[in-house]
Amino acid sequence: MKKLLVILSAAAILSGCVSIEYTGKTVAAGESDTKIAVFTDSSKITRKYEVLGQATARGNYQEVSRDRMISKLRQKAAESGANAILIVEHQVISDLDEASTSPAFMTALDYDETEGNWKQIYTDVNRDFVNTRRNRTSTTSGSANHFTRVIRAEFLRWQPEK
Repeated sequence: MKKLLVILSAAAILSGCVSIEYTGKTVAAGESDTKIAVFTDSSKITRKYEVLGQATARGNYQEVSRDRMISKLRQKAAESGANAILIVEHQVISDLDEASTSPAFMTALDYDETEGNWKQIYTDVNRDFVNTRRNRTSTTSGSANHFTRVIRAEFLRWQPEK
């Protein structure tokens, strides 16, 4: 029993924690809802839809990958009866900026159409963020910033085709 507890604790620590806040409706999921689509650009959505609600996923930047956060958002979207997720914002917030009303971050809208895809945003954040002026350290000797990855999304439900 102790070994199982140690293994589960280690897995939880290694996998990182993702918290999701959701505000909106929950509807019954249809039988064909097996895969939740993920979009980063609303112009790419070809079906009519309604927005069920908004979700915010947060996780430690060093411990939780973008893919893991999207996986958790997909699970929550499925529980809410959504068919798709529209990512509307991706932030990486320093613990020093978290209390600020306007933390430094970029969204997909900050990229032109040739680079405005999720892969480019993810690459830029991972490659450049820690090396920018945003990576300030505390005045306390030996301490460093911690960063939180934040993804804001809308849960979408397809409208019946007529």
